[in-house]
Amino acid sequence: MHQYTDYKSLGLKVIPIQWDTATKQPVSHRNWSNPEDLHLRPTDNGLMILTGNNYGCLDFDLKNTKDKELFSKWMAIITNEAPEIFSKVFIEQTRNAGYHVWLNYAALPNKTPLAESPDGNEVIALYSNGLVVYTFPTPGYTEFHQSMEDIQELTEAEYNYLIEVSQYFNEYKPKYDPSKKAISYPAGYESQLAEYDKGITDEAFDTILQSIGLLPIQGYRYGKNDKFQAYRRKGSDSAGISAKVYYNARRVMIFSASMSNFPHWHNKEQYPVWCLPPSFILFYHLGRDWDAVLKHIGIEPVEQGYPYSIFPQLINNSLHEVATEMSLCPEFLATSGIWTISSLAGNCYTSDFHNVKNIVFAIMIAPVSVGKTPAFKAMCEEPLAVLLKTGDAAYKLAMDNWLLEKAAANVNKESFGKPKPKRFHPFAVDGTTEGYIALMQDQEAGMGVYHDEAETILNAGAHKANNDAISFFTQAFTGGRYTQIRADREKERVVKSLNISLLMGTQPSRLAHIFGSDKIQSGFASRFLMVKSDYIKLNEDADPFSSGRQMCKEWKELVTHLYRINKEFAAGDCAPIRIEITPDAKTLYTKYYRQNLADANSRMVGKAEQYIMGAEAKMSAYFPRMCHVVAICHNPLKPVITVEIVNKAYNLYRYYAESTISIISELCAETESGLPADLRLLVDNLPPKFTTKEVDLLCVRYNIKPKRFFNAIRRADFSRIVKRVAHGQYEKM
Repeated sequence: MHQYTDYKSLGLKVIPIQWDTATKQPVSHRNWSNPEDLHLRPTDNGLMILTGNNYGCLDFDLKNTKDKELFSKWMAIITNEAPEIFSKVFIEQTRNAGYHVWLNYAALPNKTPLAESPDGNEVIALYSNGLVVYTFPTPGYTEFHQSMEDIQELTEAEYNYLIEVSQYFNEYKPKYDPSKKAISYPAGYESQLAEYDKGITDEAFDTILQSIGLLPIQGYRYGKNDKFQAYRRKGSDSAGISAKVYYNARRVMIFSASMSNFPHWHNKEQYPVWCLPPSFILFYHLGRDWDAVLKHIGIEPVEQGYPYSIFPQLINNSLHEVATEMSLCPEFLATSGIWTISSLAGNCYTSDFHNVKNIVFAIMIAPVSVGKTPAFKAMCEEPLAVLLKTGDAAYKLAMDNWLLEKAAANVNKESFGKPKPKRFHPFAVDGTTEGYIALMQDQEAGMGVYHDEAETILNAGAHKANNDAISFFTQAFTGGRYTQIRADREKERVVKSLNISLLMGTQPSRLAHIFGSDKIQSGFASRFLMVKSDYIKLNEDADPFSSGRQMCKEWKELVTHLYRINKEFAAGDCAPIRIEITPDAKTLYTKYYRQNLADANSRMVGKAEQYIMGAEAKMSAYFPRMCHVVAICHNPLKPVITVEIVNKAYNLYRYYAESTISIISELCAETESGLPADLRLLVDNLPPKFTTKEVDLLCVRYNIKPKRFFNAIRRADFSRIVKRVAHGQYEKM
């Protein structure tokens, strides 16, 4: 077989093989990574070329197209329009009546599909840079035009012309977006999909494989080191393997180019991940749609995004404009707005809901400098700045007059019993429980408290030896009469209707310190509306002088009305405003209320985690509260709860309930394992022994920054779980 030495002299990497003429398949493949094992043996009767060194070929797979004259049409174009190119290539006919057009070009890309059939099957493709191709004189392969020795290097224009003519025959128009590829799990579903891929049964995995047209090959001869099961594409007449299935790892590697919708051996350069877990297989099978995958698996997709429609449209628009201009998280702005309305509404509103208080406890969770305090300022402090300044001036004037009157009384030696003026405080930024109680004794309308750092709440109880304010705020969540008993009866204090709304900010790394296992089990953590954000991409086009950096006049008018109502109520100048509820709204509210009870019973029957049942129970208190807040937001002077308001309030309550329970679930997992949720997910899904590359791949799949693992391994608690055994190699303890 002189071609072996002839091809090598051209600079080609030649791999001699033994070919079975009956099956049209090699008896076995050579180990072409070992150059010493590529000598010509007496039994070898065929050759493979490992493409490279500027050599590649256009593969015409005519069995995948109904147009059996396609190659003839292609050749007619080339010979008529560019005969000089035709003289520079070598063409051979293949075992399945296809063609290889061998060429030489200095800047060959990696394997490139050029034309596909209407069904998406590969018809013309460029094979190059490391792919192996069977060639003449392998049985079934014949020289059609010239020989390998006749190949001449193509110019850039000539190469581009060949590619353009080949692409002209493409008939495939995919029904999906080809740019969508399964690399990572969709955000928010990492744990559920990882559990699905890890826990799927053999039977369910085989059902998925059969659904995409892969069937096990009966009687396949396995090598002693083979760890896969061989599958073949349904309807294939090839004796080769269409896919290797690894049941232990729950992975499949597809080798059939006919399965064009999936990543496979021939197009793997286009896909970062081509060794597919079950959920990735479903992703490609179901139109590259993660929502369809979640529905197929039985994971209910959570409605993405905050229900901003609870705000009037102009306020909604303004909120997003402020978020854009200030590079703030819009959920933080919305939550601060809900808290602001609730704080000012306080005890100033009543309705037919039994013993429902306008009280909101909320916490914003984000890394440093993501804009928790700016959100509070944008929705509360800045819109009320003029009123607060006016109030400060009025208080100063009243205090000056009081001092003058007191001084005059002293000069005239008259008794002076006029009460000292007290400043009106609708909001407090930090403080102690003693101060809040004292203020609420005089200011019964209610107030809002903002803690920039949530941990300071742990030290707000000035009357306790450990400064713990948790018990106070636990009671404050339900509102109502608050009695403080002291050994000295003169120091007893009573608040007739305690009404404090609480807004806090913290970082993800500090959340577990604030809400440890005891505070989760006691239900304190479950009282908070929790919203979370990562770093926000800064708006590089922001205008520092734009009016869009402040909330619109409609929002300012709303909080101004509420401020004045609160102040008048605190002074005893007005009665509570009644929130009306329409009959239809009562019917709908009752339906939702009973559904919540049924869901609670289902959780008990299903033996859900205690913290989930507790959190859902505490969160349910927010449904009627949100009905109040949304109604007041739309009309603070004559609020009415309609069917539309009930639906908006229910969506808002469920958004916060799901967000809060999700965050508490992560906290519980971290408390039990000692690891944050992302690291626990990573460790649980790593094999007993693994490499740096495997860590990187899983980090991408689970949307975890790769540096997270390598930073964590330095921690004492993490090093007890994972140890480094060699460079780039680790094992679980």
